[in-house]
Amino acid sequence: MKGTSSYMYIDLIGNIYIQEEIIYYDKLLTFTCKNDIGNLFVASCIELDEREQWLFLPVSEARLLQILRGSITAYEAFRNAEMGFLWKVALKANNYTTGAAEQVLCMDLEDDDLPDKEIVFDIYGEETFSIKNKDRSRIIEQSVTERREFLDISLELQESHTHEIEASFLGKVLEGTQNIVNIIAHKKGINAKIPKKIKEENKLIYTGDYAASFGIRLKSHSLANILNESDLQENLRIFMNLLEAKSDAKKITEILNGLNPAVIHYYKNFLSMLKKENVSVKTYCAFPNEEYRTLNLSLDEVNQCLKVLESDIKEITKEDIFLGKLVAIDTTTSSFKFISDDEEAISGVIDKSVNTDEYRLPKEAKVKLKIRTKLNDFTGKERIEYELLELQYQ
Repeated sequence: MKGTSSYMYIDLIGNIYIQEEIIYYDKLLTFTCKNDIGNLFVASCIELDEREQWLFLPVSEARLLQILRGSITAYEAFRNAEMGFLWKVALKANNYTTGAAEQVLCMDLEDDDLPDKEIVFDIYGEETFSIKNKDRSRIIEQSVTERREFLDISLELQESHTHEIEASFLGKVLEGTQNIVNIIAHKKGINAKIPKKIKEENKLIYTGDYAASFGIRLKSHSLANILNESDLQENLRIFMNLLEAKSDAKKITEILNGLNPAVIHYYKNFLSMLKKENVSVKTYCAFPNEEYRTLNLSLDEVNQCLKVLESDIKEITKEDIFLGKLVAIDTTTSSFKFISDDEEAISGVIDKSVNTDEYRLPKEAKVKLKIRTKLNDFTGKERIEYELLELQYQ
C-alpha cells in the first residue's frame, strides 16, 4: 500500500499517504502517514464496523522517531499529544475517500479508545508489532563489510523533541561510554588505571550521527580478525548486559563479580549523568559476525538502577591472584604494599592467617587478595579496600 497514491481522503486533513505500516491484521490498523502539505500523523483504527472510527495523532518528526523506536509507549503518545489534540475520523469501511474529521482534546479521550498501556511501536527492534527492519539489516551489513563493531546510542531528551544537544553533555556521553568499555576490558585490573594496550584495543571512533532524537554512531578503531571476532565484542556484550540488567541487583552483582572493581564506579557515573540531564537511552550493537542487540533504558529505569546501585550493592567482594613484588609489610599495623606486574600499586590490611614472620624486601611474590568495593552513604563515593589472604615468595 505504501506509495505515492493517496490511501485516504479526510476533510480538514486532506489526502493521506502511508509512510510506515505498524499493525496489520487482515487489514491495515495502525500506520504512520503524511498529508499533502507534509504534516505527519500516527493513525490508529479504534472501531471496525461498517463505519470505522480512527484516531489521527499529529506529530513532529522527532516525536515520531521516539514513538517508532519504542522510547515512549503508544498510550503515552496518544494521551499526551504534542499539540494537545487529535483528529477523530469516521470512514466507511468500503470507501476511504469520504472521511469526516473532528478535533478532540487529549483529556476528553476515553482509555478504551487508546492503545493498551504496555504497547510500544518499536519498528526498529523485535517487539510484537515490529515490521521488516531495513535499518537493522543496514547496520549489520555495514559492520560485516567494514569488519568493525558498531555501537549506536540514541539519546532521548525528556520533554524535548529536538535533534540538538549540548556539546558538553555529548562529550560526557562519549567519554563515559569509552571509559566503561575500557574498564570492563581491564578485567584483571584492580583500579581505574588502564594499560595503554587495552585502551588501544578497545578504542571507539565517533563516525557521525543517525536518525533519532539525537543518535550517535561509534565504530571500533581496529578490524575484527579473520573469524570476525575481537576482544572488543566481548566487552561491548558486557556493557549491554549491564544495561539489560536494569535494576536487577542479582544480575548486576553477577556481572560485576568477574570485573575490575572500578566498573561499578564508572557505570554509576554514566547513569547519574543521564539522570541529571533527564535523558533516556537506546543502544544498538552490531558485530562483523552478524550478531545484533538492541535495548532501551527509560529514565524511570535509569533512576531505579541508580537506587539499586546506591542501596543494595554497597559492597562487592572478590578474590583473585596477582604476580608482582611485595615491597612493604608493616607488622604493627598488619598492612602491606604490593606492586603488580602491571605496575599497579596495591596497599591494604593483612589477614591473620598470613605468615609474615620471615621476609626480605623487596621480594618476588605471588599473593591472593580480597578486593572489597564499598559505597560511602554520606559522600556517595566508592572506596576500594584490599586484604592479603595468601603470600608465597617466588
